[in-house]
Order: sequence, then structure tokens, then C-alpha cells
Amino acid sequence: MGIPQGQGSENDTEEVDQDAWLYETCKLALQLVVDLFVKFYDTVNPLLKKVLTLLTSFIKRPHQSLAGIGITAFVRLMSSGGPLFVETNWEIVVLSLKEAAKATFPDFSYILSGAHLDNAASDNGNSPLKQENGESRGSIDDDSDGLRTRNLYSAIGDAKCRAATQLLLIQAVMEIYNMYRAQISAKNKLILFEALHAVACHAHKVNSDANLRSKLQELGSLAQMQDPPLLRLENESYHLCLVLLQNSAVDRPLNGDVEVEAHLVQLCREVLEVYLKAAKGQPVVASTGTQPRTHWLIPVGSGKRRELAARAPIVVSTLHAISGLGDTLFRKNLALFFPLLSCLISCEHGSTEVQVALSDMLNTWVGPILLRAC
Repeated sequence: MGIPQGQGSENDTEEVDQDAWLYETCKLALQLVVDLFVKFYDTVNPLLKKVLTLLTSFIKRPHQSLAGIGITAFVRLMSSGGPLFVETNWEIVVLSLKEAAKATFPDFSYILSGAHLDNAASDNGNSPLKQENGESRGSIDDDSDGLRTRNLYSAIGDAKCRAATQLLLIQAVMEIYNMYRAQISAKNKLILFEALHAVACHAHKVNSDANLRSKLQELGSLAQMQDPPLLRLENESYHLCLVLLQNSAVDRPLNGDVEVEAHLVQLCREVLEVYLKAAKGQPVVASTGTQPRTHWLIPVGSGKRRELAARAPIVVSTLHAISGLGDTLFRKNLALFFPLLSCLISCEHGSTEVQVALSDMLNTWVGPILLRAC
């Protein structure tokens, strides 16, 4: 049965009105909960964990507006109540943020399953099988195709929602960190780092999945996602990880905090390896008769160049971070970084930023060390 003319638009308007009402009501309710909790903190502070559970339950919702409300309320609570918190309170806070980060990973498993591609490949119900089995079978197949399409739309929408939520969440983490950098202990700062790093690693895993990227490209305008799909999230989370560790190194000198040193060195190595993997050209091997085989690398295409240009700023920041380790730590870790720096010289880049930063490092740090060793 067809939908009467005008009924679809009326339903859409009603749904928008309901969403607006839900947004405003939940936003006001959470604001009042936060304000009342802070006002009567001396009495109700044992309820901190329950209040945070309420806020993170909104953040975990697969609804961008509700998740945004939860994040805003969380930051509001930290802004107003942060000065009242002691060390045990801060541990509850940072663990809540870490849990929320892991609970909102974008999920692409349905798209990877490939179930929807059968529908995309079908010919609008005009296959010989449907014609042979009659209209009823065609109707069943149409219903099945429609269900797969709805599931696909839902999966794509959910992944986009989660990605947007995680961008807001990692920004909120750094906003809270910047407000209370001096108050948050080194232990709790590392928990925040672990939360940001988990987001970066998951985004990188998604972006490195060639099968997923191929399927998203097949869907084209239906998916409406950039390639790689979570590149912005990966870059921003890696950048915030780097900032947090560098600040921790300043707050507590590296020679007094081996754990921060290890995390910073490992993160710099990881970022360089990620970039080199993305910049690696595709090898082509050719041989003619008895002649030795010749190897070429196919130059990267325009899409790959755009990806490398987007990755360049975090690589430049990483090179600066390595330079900022100081003479002793730089010498200590040069054997670890030198092969990666050598690869950066030979690989293609999306912009000149990386080459300029690399040249500065070689001139300022690596060159003098090699000369002194001669």
C-alpha cells in the first residue's frame, strides 16, 4: 500500500519535533543534575560514580545529539566540580572517560560482512529467478532486499555517529586535562593517554583495512565517507596523545619518569611507522630473458597524496618531539629511530612539510652526533 501524499513529510516533521523536544529536555535535565551535584557536593559526593555512569550512558548512545549532550554535561561537571575533587575522585573520572572511549568505537563489521552487496548487485527485482517464481517470490525478495538496505543505512549511520562522538570525546578529554593539568596525577594522566591511544589505534586499524575501504568505495555516494574513513579521528587522537605525553615530560622531567619516556618514544616510533606504511609505493617486478629483474615503485596516486598530506602535520609534530627529547635521550634512542628516518628520506610525500622537518632534524641532531663519532 502506498503512503498517502503528504503523509511522509508530516511524519518527518513530527520526528524532527520529537528529536528537538528530546534534545532540549535531556540537555536541561543533565545540566540540573550536574549543578545540584556540585552545589551539594559535601553531602552527595559518594554519588560521583553514579552521576558519571549516568553521563557516560548518554555518551554511549548511538545518537549523536544525545551523546553530545552527555559529553557537554561531563565537561560542565568537571569545570564546576573539578576543584573539589581529590585523587580518588579523579581516578573515577579518568576511568569513566576511558570506558566511554572504548564503548564508542565505530563498528564497521556489518559493512565488512558483505551481506548488503548482494542487494547492491541485484537488478531491482528483475532477475530471471524472480520472473520464474512469480510475483509472490519477488515480493519476498524485495522485502529481504529492503531489510538489507535498511540495515546497511543503519550500520553506516551508526559508524558515522560513533566517529563524531569520539571526536567530541577526545576533545573533551583534552579540555578537562588542560583545565586541571597541575591537579591530575601522573598515574591518571597515563590513564587519559591510554584512552586517547585506544581511539587512535582503533581508528588506524579501520583505516588500514583494505577490504573495508574497497567495500566503502563500492558503495560510493551511499556511504558518503572519506577514504580512509576515520583519518581525521586517527590524526587528532594521535596528536592529542603526543601533546599529553610531551606535557607530562615537561611536568616531570624524563630522567625522573621512565614510564613517560617509554610511552613517548614508542608513540613517536608508532606514528612514523604508520606514515611509512601509508606512503609505501606498490612494487612492480619485471624480467626479460636472462637479464636481472628490475624493480620499480608505482608513484602514489592523487588520493594517496591527499592522505599523506593529511598525515603530514602529525609526522612533523613527531619529528619535533623526537628532537625535543634532549641530547641524552636522543642519543639513547637514535638506533631505534635512524632506520625510520632513513625510510622517510626515500619515500614519497604528500607535501614538503615532512621533508623540511626531517632535514632540520638531520642537520641539528643526527649530523653532529655522527661527526662527533668520527
